[in-house]
Amino acid sequence: MTFDLKKILVLMPVLFFLNCAAFPDPVTSKNRNKLKIEEKRIRLTFTGFYRYESEKEIIFDYIKKQGLIEDQSASSSLEVILQKKDPKYQYPFLHKVQFLLTFFSGGIFPSHIRTEQSLTFRYSRSDEILFENEYSVGMDQWRGIPVIILMITNWPNRIYKEQLLEVTKLEMTQ
Repeated sequence: MTFDLKKILVLMPVLFFLNCAAFPDPVTSKNRNKLKIEEKRIRLTFTGFYRYESEKEIIFDYIKKQGLIEDQSASSSLEVILQKKDPKYQYPFLHKVQFLLTFFSGGIFPSHIRTEQSLTFRYSRSDEILFENEYSVGMDQWRGIPVIILMITNWPNRIYKEQLLEVTKLEMTQ
């Protein structure tokens, strides 16, 4: 049995980067205000979605389904802000060792990656901020060959879109 080194070197990154499963955290809220804007016409602005166009469209469609109408001349505005947070690992050194072990084993040993974001809904009228609600979303991602079966139902992009839609539903129902 002979091994072609070029094929093995091409196969390693494919196995390493395509085997990923995500497990979401519960959505948490930081600033919950009961005050609501009564107007149905609002200026709608999305900030921080430069890499997340499909997620932006999902949020925009849900907001429109709730009866809000986008009007750039309206005095009231809603700014939806997506911010990435730096993940905090309990044991950073162990995380780095685990990542290297995954890489050098070709994905046999899975590695853990933590992602955290916040989604903020900021309401204002005539450039005066009335209130804002901030939600935290996060997930634990596992990469490696042993998670191939889990990636079918727990693909990170799908989990992330579901979390952002859940946050938008929470915001629009209060």
